[in-house]
Amino acid sequence: MLANPASPDGKHAHDQRGHGTRPTRRATRTWKIVGLALGGLRRTPLRAALTCLGVTIASGALVTMVAFALGLQSRVEAPFEQLGLLNNIEVSPKEASAKEDQESNDAPVLDDRALEKIEALDGVDLAYPDFRVNDVQVSYSGKTEHAMALGLPREAALAGVLRDILAAGEPFSPDGPPEAILGERLARELGFASPEKAVGAVVTVEASGLSSREEATFAFKRKKFEVTVVGVYTLPPMGPRFFRSGIFLPVELMKGIPGVQFASVLERLRAGKGGGEAGYERAIVRVAHPRDLPAVEAEIKEMGFQTHTLLGELKEMRSFFVFMDVLLGCVGTVALVVAALGIVNTLLMSVLERYQEIGIYKAIGASDGDLAVMFLTEASILGFLGGLGGLLLGRAVSWGLGLAVNYYARTQGVEEYLSVFAFPFWLLAGVVLFSILISVLAGVYPALRAARVDPIRALRAE
Repeated sequence: MLANPASPDGKHAHDQRGHGTRPTRRATRTWKIVGLALGGLRRTPLRAALTCLGVTIASGALVTMVAFALGLQSRVEAPFEQLGLLNNIEVSPKEASAKEDQESNDAPVLDDRALEKIEALDGVDLAYPDFRVNDVQVSYSGKTEHAMALGLPREAALAGVLRDILAAGEPFSPDGPPEAILGERLARELGFASPEKAVGAVVTVEASGLSSREEATFAFKRKKFEVTVVGVYTLPPMGPRFFRSGIFLPVELMKGIPGVQFASVLERLRAGKGGGEAGYERAIVRVAHPRDLPAVEAEIKEMGFQTHTLLGELKEMRSFFVFMDVLLGCVGTVALVVAALGIVNTLLMSVLERYQEIGIYKAIGASDGDLAVMFLTEASILGFLGGLGGLLLGRAVSWGLGLAVNYYARTQGVEEYLSVFAFPFWLLAGVVLFSILISVLAGVYPALRAARVDPIRALRAE
């Protein structure tokens, strides 16, 4: 081999080779320590297996309990996300006291002009009256069913509404004849074999209610009209059950249903105001993204209306689930700490049984750090294998519990499959790492005991 030209005697090249082999030596030394740790565990396989089993049961309990809390949270939040309710702001006129009503008639009316101003705000996709009729009759081919009707603007498709829950068909067309979107259960009750069969059918809708007159009186009216089914929606398992047999109608069609504005007119008359400009009882404002909610909500409040968002309630709900996650995690951690005591016992017994062996290691050049690393490696191996076993055990337990929960749910008339456990990757990785961490901490004292062994006394021991 040629020497470095800058170093005629080759000394510099020799130094470079020496420094280059240090990482290799260090890696070799590390692997030897790992091999000795594995050898130490193989000497007492039953004891190591029982210790590992304790970690497995503890970590399995931990992952199962936290996965249950996460699964429950996911099932509760999923309908809000799929229905797009997290982007909605419910707007209503401000409630005023009787004295305020008598002193002022300047309270803003939630009418079409107000909705146009709201829709012009930055971040707002849609603003439309929240029309709901609890009992309409829907008829098709001799069958009549009662349903709940909700108004939806024809532009809803552009804002992503109904996109995730349509089982068949399409949203409302921009400019089309009277249309409807049926709930999957309502379509089935009307005799359609599948959601696809309902698309294109013409059904009859009949509604009745009290409508206001100009002289501040009400008259009972009944209206019947035909609509073409353009789509069928299906709700997520935890969605509102009362609207599974519902029907969506365009907003302009809902305005003509008798009694749809009865509550708002009555409230205006009660306050001593004219019923001619009653406006709407409620309106829905849909923003482009949940992050736009605070700014839009503040501007709507400045216009004199009161607001309500589901996102605010969901935050409170998430606080409850965080508390549940922490509580169940603490219970699982206690079980893991108890399992860690088994690791302490196993490694202490190993130190006593390998007392002379430790003395030999020290006599041939092993440092205190080497011995500490060896026993900590044994502890981490037990934690790693126990953590992996815990994941398998948690999966098996959750599978069994899932079957039991769904069997009970079917006996109660719930047809949908209920997935009550959630196993995100961070939970799986976190349980294994946490098991290793607890195991390493449990191995600190035995490792220090091994490092403090006097080699002379150990070699003299019989």
